[in-house]
Amino acid sequence: MKKKTSAVIQAMASVNSFAEAGRNGKLPRSAPKGAKSGERKIGRRKFADLGEFDNKEVILNSAEKHFAERGYLGTSMREIAEDAEITQALITYYFGTKLNLYYEVYRRRVNEISRRRAELLSEIYQDRKVPTLEDLVRAYLQPQFEFRTESEGRMNFAKLQARLASEPQEILEPLRKEVYDKTLKLFVQEMIDVEGKSHLAAVSWGTIFMISMLLYMLRGIDRIGEITDGRFHVGNDEEILQRMVTFIVGGISALKQSIESGSRPLL
Repeated sequence: MKKKTSAVIQAMASVNSFAEAGRNGKLPRSAPKGAKSGERKIGRRKFADLGEFDNKEVILNSAEKHFAERGYLGTSMREIAEDAEITQALITYYFGTKLNLYYEVYRRRVNEISRRRAELLSEIYQDRKVPTLEDLVRAYLQPQFEFRTESEGRMNFAKLQARLASEPQEILEPLRKEVYDKTLKLFVQEMIDVEGKSHLAAVSWGTIFMISMLLYMLRGIDRIGEITDGRFHVGNDEEILQRMVTFIVGGISALKQSIESGSRPLL
């Protein structure tokens, strides 16, 4: 168990690394002291004076903001270039097409989130050796809420993810398979190890509902306040997270019971 789990954590930590995404074999250098990972502070230096990693960060930060506001189809390379105060040719030099730039925005952030998930899994196994289903669901969801409050860029990425369902399928499907599915399948396998192979259907359906709920909640809209005329409100991220975990774990449990009773097979 311990050996298998270690391999899973290592695989998660390396999913879609930014170095791999860059396609240049170079690892990004560390941010300066006091700066947050992925949010390197550029200052007012000339763009030509920046290193390659800094140049890419300027472009990615601008692209992330515009894609979050207008979506893939509503954003132009010209707008990103003007916002970043660079030439469009430089974006093409580093990223090629708008589609590849869009994917790079996702690769960068999902890599950060995957690393945080790997950290949380490591902590769980160090403390307990065998996690609970609640532990695993929380470890998957928690980084998304942590990251959206840490910086403006990460808040933009949360908004960007919430737009996923509205993007063209020919763009969405390859992106989903590349940057999300590997980590998600690893977590499903962890949950199956905890719940048992006979509960594959319940865990799989529960995972799909979890992802749908997560993408909706990342929008940051107080829908419960609207439908209850202010009687209840979304609350802070920890409250949202705990309610989501409770609901998802309870839902998987209910699906297991439904399948075991033979009321209606899911798969």
